[in-house]
Amino acid sequence: MRIINKLISGIRRWSLGTAYKHQYNCHPDFDLVRQTDHCEVRWKKQVIASVPFAHSFSQSQHGPCFIVASGPSLADIDIQRIQRYASISLNGAIKKFRAAGISPTYCLIVDHRVFERQWACVVDSIESGAWCFFSFEGLSIIAERAPELFKHQNIALIESATRKYGVPRVSIQETLQAFQQDADILLAEDLLPYCRAIGFSLNLKKGVFAGKTVATWAVQLAFGLGYKSVWMLGVDLGGTGKAHFYADASNPHPDFLRYYEPHIRGCFSLAREASEKTGVSLYNLSLDSALPAEIIPKMGFEDALTQLEQGSTIHTPSL
Repeated sequence: MRIINKLISGIRRWSLGTAYKHQYNCHPDFDLVRQTDHCEVRWKKQVIASVPFAHSFSQSQHGPCFIVASGPSLADIDIQRIQRYASISLNGAIKKFRAAGISPTYCLIVDHRVFERQWACVVDSIESGAWCFFSFEGLSIIAERAPELFKHQNIALIESATRKYGVPRVSIQETLQAFQQDADILLAEDLLPYCRAIGFSLNLKKGVFAGKTVATWAVQLAFGLGYKSVWMLGVDLGGTGKAHFYADASNPHPDFLRYYEPHIRGCFSLAREASEKTGVSLYNLSLDSALPAEIIPKMGFEDALTQLEQGSTIHTPSL
């Protein structure tokens, strides 16, 4: 059976070609059909769901938003204290919300390895009632493993700017031609050879840049949704030398320091530039984060809450 599966996988990769290499991890029975503001999810050529694109929510929000990652510093945070504000739970951070008996406003999971190794986090995110932004690879795994989850109707597709389902990936030169004159796209002049991964998008319809960590997706999502202040929790990026706020041997933590240069540093430097360009404030509340304050300003959790309590607007998301 293993040999047959490898053969089928090889034939599929050959048929897709290198231009669609980003779709290699999708199940061969999975397909997406793009519409204006949503896409049809198909399994064995049958439509099983309709999910909106992330850009359907563009500039619909305002006020503050917390991005909650699963770094070890999250263990010391009383998550209930941000319950009155909008929040984006990343990957395994949903465990923190569940333990506190509350739900985030949004969930964001884009790494297919989380879908494969931390399936409970996917299910818990969907069942929390939050709007869940997933990658097309994630949608493929849901269609294969538990298509009934689409019945919750709170799943949306978020896309990479350079790796969209059904769209061939173009060369670095073609990417530069498309993005360098685009006011919605920020690129680092010293990192142009990495323009397919390192950048910052101000327009969710055009997709976001990966930067080797879901946190960079989350910042672009928060900006795209329209929030005016963005506060990052648990974005340690290996700064403490520990894994996650929870212990789980089945989900080894990524080596963030390996990817810090140039991907993480480049994307967050552009996030700082986007903050200055748009007037959206951006702070990292992980004081021991490997991301230096020169790139993203740091602030203590208590100081952040004090600042917010002095005058913030609470808003409930809708589509």
